[in-house]
Amino acid sequence: MDACVQMFTFIHQSVERKSIEFKDQLNRQNYVTPTSFLEQLSSYAVILRQKRKSISFSKGRLEKGLIVLEKAGVEIAALQEHINKMAPELAVTKKDVAATMANLAVEKADADQEKEIVAKDEAIASAQEEEADIMSKDAQRELNKATPLLEEAAKVLNELKKDDFYVLQGIKKPTPAVVLGMEVSCHMMGLKPKKKDINQIEGDTGGYFFTGKANLLNNPGKFMADMKEYDKEHIPEKTVKAVNAIITSEDFTMEKVKSASQALVAILKWSSAMMSYHELLKIVNPKRALVKEMNEKLTVVRKSLAEKRAKLKAVEEKIDSLERMFREKKELEEKLQKQIDDCMKKLDRANKIIAGLAGEKSSWNETVKKLTLQMENIIGNCLVAAGMMAYGGPFTAVFR
Repeated sequence: MDACVQMFTFIHQSVERKSIEFKDQLNRQNYVTPTSFLEQLSSYAVILRQKRKSISFSKGRLEKGLIVLEKAGVEIAALQEHINKMAPELAVTKKDVAATMANLAVEKADADQEKEIVAKDEAIASAQEEEADIMSKDAQRELNKATPLLEEAAKVLNELKKDDFYVLQGIKKPTPAVVLGMEVSCHMMGLKPKKKDINQIEGDTGGYFFTGKANLLNNPGKFMADMKEYDKEHIPEKTVKAVNAIITSEDFTMEKVKSASQALVAILKWSSAMMSYHELLKIVNPKRALVKEMNEKLTVVRKSLAEKRAKLKAVEEKIDSLERMFREKKELEEKLQKQIDDCMKKLDRANKIIAGLAGEKSSWNETVKKLTLQMENIIGNCLVAAGMMAYGGPFTAVFR
């Protein structure tokens, strides 16, 4: 700024000297006042500000454009590097997706096959269960036919009193019905008369009354308990044959038994119920055996079915895992593809910008250099302009 003041002072003083020469040569008066000097200073300040602002604005725009171009170049390199980095990962992911899909197709085929096998086995098992249930219910219906007889026999046994057996024990000369009743009892309880027991009592030719009297009637409580707890499921055929021959005999009818002893009525009803039950077992037991066999087969089928269900479950869990893995890999593939597509779009835009402004870059650089030089020389340039505005020229006086 001091240089400017010195320059302005020099200009002002030179104008004063020229004014004196002007007076000497032409005899005309010329006045140089401080106003001209001040106007020069004011004009200089205005021009300097305007020029600096104009040059700074132009230079700033060009520099900003150059920065954008430079950033675009950096971004292109970064985008290209990012694409180069993601491309192999995308290729690997696509390969994994394809492998997972192929594996998933195989596993689903195996699962479908297992489902078909399990469905067939379940149908077989259901049919066998249904058949076994029907047969079991049929067997139970057959056994239920004996229920009234068993209930009646149980009722009669419950209504019996020990005295009834003591009365039977006290008979000295038994009737044929009494002897047959005790023979039935001995057969049912597995008692066989000894040789010495035969004909011990009049009318007891087989010794059954004597044997029954000695082993059954002497302890009525135990005899009654044995009848109530009798193993009706396993009556020997020999016993059945002997008892049926007696209870169908004309000498052992209900009328003759009633007239002989109340205890014999209970024995007749009880033994008849046991025989009826045994006859029903001939129908029921084969069905029971078949049901048992079917249940044993069902156990094997259920075990096999359980193993196949477990295998199917494992396959389905594996499929779920593969499907989850497939979704994750597919999402990753789509994400990588989207990122690459976005990068490619940005890369394309950046390339277009650089390509479009490639010719302008060198021109902008040259212009920036010129503007920089102008900014460096702006003080002198503005000084000349200010002098011309104040004095009409750099070294001429203002005539008034």
